Amino acid sequence: MTEFEKLVKAEDTAHTIEIRETKTGKCGVANTEGGKVQVFYGADDGSDDATITAAEFNKRFQITAILES
Repeated sequence: MTEFEKLVKAEDTAHTIEIRETKTGKCGVANTEGGKVQVFYGADDGSDDATITAAEFNKRFQITAILES
């Protein structure tokens, strides 16, 4: 199962899905939107947020925690 598939499945029950960028170690949260992934790192102004493809998410990120609601 890919990280994107895990993300989609986790969204059924999770309140928050924490992620880590594998090369940099930068942590944040993610969710899906229209077949893409929205990544949020936490800057107050949103300057570090990104929308990426499922393929890019699979290459760059690992799910580190699934916090259920």
